[in-house]
Amino acid sequence: MVLLAAAVCTKAGKAIVSRQFVEMTRTRIEGLLAAFPKLMNTGKQHTFVETESIRMSSVSFPYSFIPSSLRQVVFLSAPVLPV
Repeated sequence: MVLLAAAVCTKAGKAIVSRQFVEMTRTRIEGLLAAFPKLMNTGKQHTFVETESIRMSSVSFPYSFIPSSLRQVVFLSAPVLPV
């Protein structure tokens, strides 16, 4: 897996801070992050959603000093294709 981007976002999928490691448009990143909460199961600490072209995984932070609406980091990655 190749890491495409990492983002701190709200539970609704709105990006607060995002870092891209490959060239991607802002609208593509925002679209993927907005779709992620609708696709994942709620109530689990570690979740992921995988499609043919991208894998989205998230980790929630249990720290009390971080507002509960911002306790999610999402990682976007893609499979490595054989050369």
